[in-house]
Amino acid sequence: SLTDAGDRTTAHADEGQLALDLPRTPLPMSLEYRRDADATKRRQAQLGTVVRAVLRSYPWLGYYQGFHELSLVFLSVFGSERPAIEASKMVALFFVRDAMASNLDHVLQQLQLLYVVLKAISPETHELLVELEVPPFFAISWVLTWFAHDLDDFQSICRIFDFLIVSPPMQVVYMAAAMLKRNERDILAYEQDFAAVHTGLSKLPQAVKEKGWRDIIDDSYHLQTEYPATKLQHMGNLHLPKLSVVNTFEATWMRLDPVRPLAFTSLVPCKSGQHPLASVVSSSAAQSAGNSKENRMARVIDLTDTAQKARNLALQHKWPLVVATVASATMLMYAWMLMQQLQIHA
Repeated sequence: SLTDAGDRTTAHADEGQLALDLPRTPLPMSLEYRRDADATKRRQAQLGTVVRAVLRSYPWLGYYQGFHELSLVFLSVFGSERPAIEASKMVALFFVRDAMASNLDHVLQQLQLLYVVLKAISPETHELLVELEVPPFFAISWVLTWFAHDLDDFQSICRIFDFLIVSPPMQVVYMAAAMLKRNERDILAYEQDFAAVHTGLSKLPQAVKEKGWRDIIDDSYHLQTEYPATKLQHMGNLHLPKLSVVNTFEATWMRLDPVRPLAFTSLVPCKSGQHPLASVVSSSAAQSAGNSKENRMARVIDLTDTAQKARNLALQHKWPLVVATVASATMLMYAWMLMQQLQIHA
């Protein structure tokens, strides 16, 4: 129901990063992939075709590490490239478009709104996170991949996707809030230090059983009804840009006509060849030229994983707890400093 804006024969600038990500992309576990390495390579090649088609169709979209995991779910469900391409396009344009700008500023704003919801529904958890100065980037992969990066159970992933594709773009943030609320008791019982809390939060999705996701979905639906995105922005005095995917969803998604294809620019006003948020992105992107958002996010994720491993190693060798905490917290704080390169601008 959309006309493409680009030439699929022209390579996208971000295809180099995609080529690096594809070989290390875990596929949904199946007997086929466990038995046959060639089948895995074929599926990864198909995934590359899907993501490249999206990027080349809309060259102003920027690839981020994790978008390919969204597309992989559609490819695994549909089994072929064409429907997976169309589904990935719709998600890219109408659900995760803010993440596909030149930086992740506006995704970080959405994560700040997660804390606004949390303050309203779980003030004790919110107070703990604020007191320990735990930033919300433990939830980045939840938002960027719709939990696909954090879960091994493909049935649960599909259930989550089924819900999110019929919900507003920020519904995944409400799901994150609902999960934190349902695990409030465990979170408050964490060891009261930065590294321990961050590690515990990052592991929460893996601990949720299938029935638990149904409850989280139900809770998040009611949260979105009680605290819609517009109200949430006012509550937190944190306003997303007018052309954010969050603020344009109803005016664009509902106008799609499966019979009469439209140009995306007829739905969202933007300069030819530019992302709708191009005029409001942070100047920090220019200041950090040569250091792409993908590389910065990869460094943050790597540092976070390393911090967790450092802490576990220290405890395994029975080092003093303070040593374990300092070792992990130091790397996490450096990761937070990297995140500050993506300073948020309303």
